[in-house]
Amino acid sequence: MNNQTKLLKEKFGFSSFKLGQKETIDSLLSGKNTFTVLPTGTGKSLCYQLPSYMFDGQTVIVSPLISLMEDQVSQLRKMGEKSVVALNSTLDYPSKKYVLNNLSSFKFIFISPETLNQEEVFQCFSDLNITLFVIDEAHCISEWGHDFRPSYLQLKHNLNKLNNPLTLALTATATESVKKDIENELFSSRDFHTYFYSVNRENIYYQVEECEDKVDFLLSFLAEKNMPGIIYFSSKREAERLAATLNEHLPYSVAFYHGDVSSQDRVKIQQQFINDDIRILCATSAFGMGVNKENIRFVIHYHLPDSLENYVQESGRAGRDGKQSISIILYQKGDERIHYYLQDESFHQKKDLLFLKNKSKEELRKYHSLLSDNQKKWLISLEKNNWNWDSFEQKINSKQFEKRIKTQDMSFYVENKYCRRQSILNYFGNAYESIKQTCCCDNCQPKEMFEFDVEDVHLFEKKVINSEEIIKKLFLI
Repeated sequence: MNNQTKLLKEKFGFSSFKLGQKETIDSLLSGKNTFTVLPTGTGKSLCYQLPSYMFDGQTVIVSPLISLMEDQVSQLRKMGEKSVVALNSTLDYPSKKYVLNNLSSFKFIFISPETLNQEEVFQCFSDLNITLFVIDEAHCISEWGHDFRPSYLQLKHNLNKLNNPLTLALTATATESVKKDIENELFSSRDFHTYFYSVNRENIYYQVEECEDKVDFLLSFLAEKNMPGIIYFSSKREAERLAATLNEHLPYSVAFYHGDVSSQDRVKIQQQFINDDIRILCATSAFGMGVNKENIRFVIHYHLPDSLENYVQESGRAGRDGKQSISIILYQKGDERIHYYLQDESFHQKKDLLFLKNKSKEELRKYHSLLSDNQKKWLISLEKNNWNWDSFEQKINSKQFEKRIKTQDMSFYVENKYCRRQSILNYFGNAYESIKQTCCCDNCQPKEMFEFDVEDVHLFEKKVINSEEIIKKLFLI
């Protein structure tokens, strides 16, 4: 038994590697920068956790969402790993100060790109012995970096200042254009290996439900299916409203989760959901990527996703245990209009910055108070990276067009009458597996034929949840 296999068994409790894990780990152990695309639910975190135990220094993981950081920290602590920490907005100032003063004592350090860009924080990272630098959910470089999180575009600059440590980029969803964005932003001047695998999730049945009343459909569907699931929303207000409605009508607990929920409550809700104390989560995209709850049987999109990338990421929360699960989009004609409106609003906010072109630094300071928070972020990034205003304008125009095309592709997906799985694989440039699936999508088999395994339907009574006990268990693992 080699060191890897022994560590896999003794530390992680697995007897064999999953798709793409060993190839990625071997690449890292040979000292090669690596870019890996694996389908949702195939254990991407193992690709950096296992080799980290074979390296001497710290592993830094850049992660996009608090929910994802908290989940991965919790998973590591359950394995007995104590030297793990997440640096994000949930830490109060004294806690943050303590962590920074003792940063070298941690083996795994999770951090958002925004926090990493803070001067005080980055200086502490400069003093570390970083033997592995991980960009988790690396598609955010392309998807979000050019939208509302420009800090992602500074990662290459940060890597250079950290003397280019061994780097791993991981994602589950990357079209050819997104792959090129990631390669250009992270590896343009460095050698790297790539391992790209199909996004296909054979155990997920894909369904689109055109319905006049989405609430009626949900109440009918959920009344008979008392098992864990997520309902995704584009609106925080709608997520709250539907959670309240479902709690009135269903015999088990439903909660809502979005970016305006307090940090402490988000941790509680996430742990309650993972522990099956909450049966259904009404969530925005603030909850999703990479969160490891194996027995989610269904993911429903109340609002149309704005792209197939986001849809595959979010629907991929279902069936991580390999058992039969379902992904449903509730659709009404015109649902895509909200995304066109939001895209136009974001585009015009960036476009409005162009009036600052050729202004002096003194003039820029004068206008600073008139800018929105997102505009201030963009202006800071422009100044830090010495971006050219003409290339900035070209970039926002091309991204605006690209986003509109992505939403049109999503509309085509819900309206087309061909195999939905084939549509997803075609979009990501994956070859379609010729094995005929007995449970594929509503265009291949009648949706009435879809059934969950009976043993997976566990009936739970609604119970009062002691949130303080949840927090104690979480942090005393």
